[in-house]
Amino acid sequence: MSNAQAIDIHTHIVPEKFPVYTGTARDIAWPSMAPAEPCHCHVIIQGKNYRTVHQSCWTNEDRLKDMEAREVLLQCLSPMPELLSYWLPAGDAQVLNRFLNDEIARMVSRHPSRFMGLGCVPLQDVDLAIRELEYVMKDLKFPGIEIASHVNDVAIGDARFEPFFAEAEKLGAAIFVHALRPVGMDRIVGPVSEQAMCFPGEIGLAAAGMITGGIAVRHPDLRMAWSHGGGVLSFLIARLNRAWDILPKLREALPEKPISYARRFYYDSIVFDPNALKNIIQTFGATQVVAGSDFPFAMGDPDPVKFIRSAGIDAATEGLLFSGNARRFLGQTN
Repeated sequence: MSNAQAIDIHTHIVPEKFPVYTGTARDIAWPSMAPAEPCHCHVIIQGKNYRTVHQSCWTNEDRLKDMEAREVLLQCLSPMPELLSYWLPAGDAQVLNRFLNDEIARMVSRHPSRFMGLGCVPLQDVDLAIRELEYVMKDLKFPGIEIASHVNDVAIGDARFEPFFAEAEKLGAAIFVHALRPVGMDRIVGPVSEQAMCFPGEIGLAAAGMITGGIAVRHPDLRMAWSHGGGVLSFLIARLNRAWDILPKLREALPEKPISYARRFYYDSIVFDPNALKNIIQTFGATQVVAGSDFPFAMGDPDPVKFIRSAGIDAATEGLLFSGNARRFLGQTN
């Protein structure tokens, strides 16, 4: 293993198969798997191929080979975001979430020194989500969970989700936030995906809403990491600071400037340009940026260690990005 020993907080799993749906709803978006070309399967949702995925989504061995080649010591495993399934009836989503959480636990148990789990919860029902969070944290011993940037078009910064975040803070859960079904998809022009064009705006809005809605203010010990470098937040934050300067109501809601709360969050390194990486380090702090790859999906960074090195930052900062910051996010240090 190399000296880098990076911790990659942003990787995804898809199970090799899903349980048969046993609920009572009709036309439900319950996933299934269908064989594809060698070493691949189609993820089928409502009769359509949502995505064709490689067996590295469910096999440790393929992951470990890639990790060795890319100098990654440990991966955090979280579900492919579409599988969070906030649009399912809450009880059905809880069944699917439990299955996914147990599948992640199974993968972790085979190589506990190389993998950690970030589970999932049915956030469309806050009470059920809290119960599943307790299962993830207390029974499975995961460091935290993955959630999406909104729940059926309701921003996660909305007050209705505050009891969930309060419980997450109490339990010491790390929360990794991923863009999902982003705003702006109707504005895409040309042959480009929502992941390429819309994810940065979606995740930046979600992070900003956690600040301006006050949840980040009232829960200072909440540990949250934002995918894809926090998207547009590193540019948006200056405008929010300006708004705080001139809007008395915003100053009443936020005792400090928005940047103060943004610097409590963590941000992954998936920004693709060394100057962009240096920008988020400068904006949010060298202690708040963590390595991420989006393994095994194509819009990710195939070699986060190489990318971080390409930024030409000092060795101490590299060490923080490789693993030191991730350990704090995951609650592994005091």
